Amino acid sequence: MGNCQHDHLDDQQGKQWIEKDSRSHKALVEIVLNKRWQKDVHKYLHFRSTALLESFQNHILMYASKRQAFSYKVYEARVLLAALDYNFHLNRPAIRNAEGQLIFKRKYNKNARRYSVYSLKSEKGYEYIPVLQSKIINERFARGVGMPRTRSMRDDDPRRLGLVPPIAPPPISELVQIQVSRGLVSELNTATGLQ
Repeated sequence: MGNCQHDHLDDQQGKQWIEKDSRSHKALVEIVLNKRWQKDVHKYLHFRSTALLESFQNHILMYASKRQAFSYKVYEARVLLAALDYNFHLNRPAIRNAEGQLIFKRKYNKNARRYSVYSLKSEKGYEYIPVLQSKIINERFARGVGMPRTRSMRDDDPRRLGLVPPIAPPPISELVQIQVSRGLVSELNTATGLQ
């Protein structure tokens, strides 16, 4: 931070100094002059938590799950939506009860095997979405581009083929023989009407 966070020591009334060569003074000197601590102290002086970054990464997963594949443009749009939502709701006030005290909930962490507590935040409000939509439409019309129209797929579009297996299909008679050899004859007979 660049300076101490306490007031001037002259203003501290009733505070006693640590006596030189006392047990607590020796313990403090041992900690402060420890070579290993002095080597790492710069990390603590400029410490920044990554909690907000991790929270944002989890927020992105709500919009762009890793379980689904997205094209680059779709993924980029989803990440931008996640960023808008996250930034708009970042500083939501905490909920208080009738007495004005914060309302807390507990959460169990399986890795740490302990509970932690967090304060409940107020509900999200999405008042910014209609404003954003009108700005997008106005910008499109101002540029003379207009709104995109839906296009039908061309006849040669590969998406019309649906799921294409990586191997050629065997003849139906061969598949029937395989099913018969597995003992599914009665099911095939009822499905085909044979006895």
